[in-house]
Amino acid sequence: MSSIGKNIKKIRGVKSMNQSDFADLFNLKRASIGAYEEGRAEPKLSTIIEIANYFGISVDDLLKKDLSVNDLYHFDIFRKDLIKGAKHNLRPSKLPPSLISVPLITQLIKLEYLADRESLTQMGQLSLPLSKGLNYRAFELADNSMLEQGVGFGAGDIVIAYKESSFTLTKAEEGKIYLFETADDWKLRRLKSLTKELISLSVLSRDYYEEEVSPSTIIDLWQVDRVITKNISSVGAFQEQIDLLKSEILKLSK
Repeated sequence: MSSIGKNIKKIRGVKSMNQSDFADLFNLKRASIGAYEEGRAEPKLSTIIEIANYFGISVDDLLKKDLSVNDLYHFDIFRKDLIKGAKHNLRPSKLPPSLISVPLITQLIKLEYLADRESLTQMGQLSLPLSKGLNYRAFELADNSMLEQGVGFGAGDIVIAYKESSFTLTKAEEGKIYLFETADDWKLRRLKSLTKELISLSVLSRDYYEEEVSPSTIIDLWQVDRVITKNISSVGAFQEQIDLLKSEILKLSK
């Protein structure tokens, strides 16, 4: 059992928030917060990440560490309340995330980037409303391997991805889409399967093949936050597939 429930309760105490206030911050039900704190349930991973990002706490600490009040005051969002002398009362509000500058890696600067991945001076910057405290990069896609029948993402689209220090290949989930960096490229792929000897990466397009690579060839693994796409037909094509599926279900039910 993780420490997430105890830590949520301590955060609420420091911030003078009741369960309803905390639930409203993350579009949850008050009863869910009670269940988390009492150890009867645990939040989804997406909710845990939201909570960690909002309060500037690492996911690892939120899950594994029994945070004390003193620990919480080491984080900026808690310390600011202490400095203000506001009795640590942060009224919950759905404020927009801060604009974060994200290095943009386009196909034009691919060779320069691959030669020196840490020198970001030659890269452009995107200012986006993202959560603080994460290492972000924006990658331009080079092909249409993740685009099929108008649905998905293709060449020229920009993947906004982030990397957590505690996140490694061994923690990647099968079935999820990640941005994989190798020695000579970066690719948006779905992780089909993972073993110590082999990684199987799948694509959406029928014009491309699935790949099997050694884990040692993956230099960096980035989690996808969002995609800036020029494929405006994607939503419409997806809706068409849903409508078609509905019509087929209606036929079967008659």
